[in-house]
Amino acid sequence: MPYVLWTLASLIAYAGGLIVIMRVTPLLLSRSFDELWFTGIAVIDIIGAVLAFGAVVVTYSLFSGNFAVRVLDFLLLVGIIFVGGRTSFTCFQARAGAKASLVSRITATGYGFFLVLAALYYIAQLFTSR
Repeated sequence: MPYVLWTLASLIAYAGGLIVIMRVTPLLLSRSFDELWFTGIAVIDIIGAVLAFGAVVVTYSLFSGNFAVRVLDFLLLVGIIFVGGRTSFTCFQARAGAKASLVSRITATGYGFFLVLAALYYIAQLFTSR
């Protein structure tokens, strides 16, 4: 029973992490990179990524990397790739009328891009390890 609770809690954390990434990353565009608010928003964004990747780690470690869990983790990582790519793409586009500094746009785009790269790395690790 505790495995079910840990898995359920990690999936809830995963969903919360993806929501945080989708909602908070565009807020970086409205701030300059040297403002304190930018740093606070970036910290919240990183916590969202830790929650999302934490679900993959928890389910993988609880069930010792069984094939069904690897498939579940693969699907979770594909979700992270989708959200990171979408976030990166929307932050990269120049918005008409929005005051977004170039450095803030590059930082937010790079964050989404690195989320995608990290998820791709973990997908490769899922099926090549052991």
